[in-house]
Amino acid sequence: MRFFLLLQLLIWLIAQTVAGNTSPEKGVYDGKIDNDHIILVVEETNSEIVKGYYVLNRNRAVEEKHSFSLGNSGSRLIFQSDLYLGIMKSPKISSDDFSGTLLLLNKKKRFFFWRQKANINFVRRPELSVKPNERYKEEIFSGVEIKSDLIYGRAKGYWTRSPYSDDPYITTLSKGLVKAFNDPEMLDLKLDIYYPKTDIFKNRPLVMLIHGGAFYIGSKESAAEQALATSFAKRGYVVASIDYRLGFKLTPSDIELSAYRAVQDAHAALRYLSHNAKGLGIDPNQVYVGGTSAGGVASLNVAFMDNDERPERIQQGTKEGRLTKIEESGNKYNEKFTIKAVANLWGAVADLNIIDKDEKISVISIHGTADDIVPYETDYPFRNSLMVNRLIMDKMYGSKLIHDRLKILGHRNKLVTLDGLGHEPELDNYKTLNQWMDTITSNGARFMYEVTAPDVVLPPAQLTISENAVLKPFYFEVNNGSLVQILVTGGVKVKADPTDPSVIWIKNAENRNISFLTTNKFEAWNEKKFRVTISR
Repeated sequence: MRFFLLLQLLIWLIAQTVAGNTSPEKGVYDGKIDNDHIILVVEETNSEIVKGYYVLNRNRAVEEKHSFSLGNSGSRLIFQSDLYLGIMKSPKISSDDFSGTLLLLNKKKRFFFWRQKANINFVRRPELSVKPNERYKEEIFSGVEIKSDLIYGRAKGYWTRSPYSDDPYITTLSKGLVKAFNDPEMLDLKLDIYYPKTDIFKNRPLVMLIHGGAFYIGSKESAAEQALATSFAKRGYVVASIDYRLGFKLTPSDIELSAYRAVQDAHAALRYLSHNAKGLGIDPNQVYVGGTSAGGVASLNVAFMDNDERPERIQQGTKEGRLTKIEESGNKYNEKFTIKAVANLWGAVADLNIIDKDEKISVISIHGTADDIVPYETDYPFRNSLMVNRLIMDKMYGSKLIHDRLKILGHRNKLVTLDGLGHEPELDNYKTLNQWMDTITSNGARFMYEVTAPDVVLPPAQLTISENAVLKPFYFEVNNGSLVQILVTGGVKVKADPTDPSVIWIKNAENRNISFLTTNKFEAWNEKKFRVTISR
């Protein structure tokens, strides 16, 4: 009677091992059955049964997938698969490991009645708890704070702001001609700074915006610049929107000089912002500049033009002492900064040769093909001005030719062509934005995110693997950041190390992908996925 009670107790304890609260949790387990090294994946676990699959780890890159289950069959605990079928004796099971001895039912008996045995031992890999954010990719902050009219410098000019109007540009131009005949006077140069509300991170890229208006009209509060600044700040950037010197006399030299003054002022603003980088919580070596129309022209030139690449008349004026170099106007700050990207919104350049091979600056250009103010390809500005433009302006090279130049030089760049759209495609009138603003913002934000976030480079030849290949790790490089974790589908990672790139691929899996999760000092996260194929 006592023996019967002890036997019942033993059976109950074995049943509780799986049926109780100590079943193995879902996850990846490393271990052995007999002398076979195995990677086992628990996909389903409950009080009755544990299910999943495993692959043999025998230094091959491709393996068959074997299903398994661990559960009760009457009073017995059974491990079942196509390779191993057995009764589990002396089981020790917890949420993180299980072990015991299998009496193999699918092997021949020894000496007519002794079952072959195999030791079984598995330990669950620790899981990495990672919480990537959407900073720079999406608008993750609900609001924006603005500091307005900060003075970044002083310089001589005609004026620094002029309201937009519905008048034709030639009418607006004529209204200002009288004022432009006056001698330049000393002007305050101002900017606004947009911050993501509630953000406590202090190492953010800087975006600086330069408004359009043909170097004659406009202000830092223009509709497009406000919309862009707000959207970028909500994504986690610090954004500066600047005013700069406007106006010119109706002569070729003064029109050219107006563009140069804008470049000088943009440079002065960047020096000011770099000088105050710590207080602003920005990295002065991760700067993006951009703007619409004339602001696009100024952005491209402040990014690419060196002093020895300035127009001949400007260089001559410097030699004669009438003009200063790019970095010698506006203020006395001398802090350095690094421009990493340009958002050229329907802008152009007068000389494509200012874009050099060694200037690794990324550019996104957005431009309408029917732009009659700034050419999409190449022409004189203000195409419909009865040929007067050819007398007072230089030919310009628009976004299409800028894109072609950058592509030849191997620089990261993107051209978004707006078929059939004209100048300022985002405006219904001078202050009303239309649906194209969303297209412009989303393309610009996506491009700047790609510049900000880490990137993974992996030679594509590795992505096709022979069925008979030996196991070897993937070779890859992470640019602008560091690796956090490698994830796979259609395979299993060989080691518990979350960054180890060795993978055993499942032979008949429908999809096989390897993904690299990365981050960097800007708290920019990125996951890059590569598709893997198996060849016979």
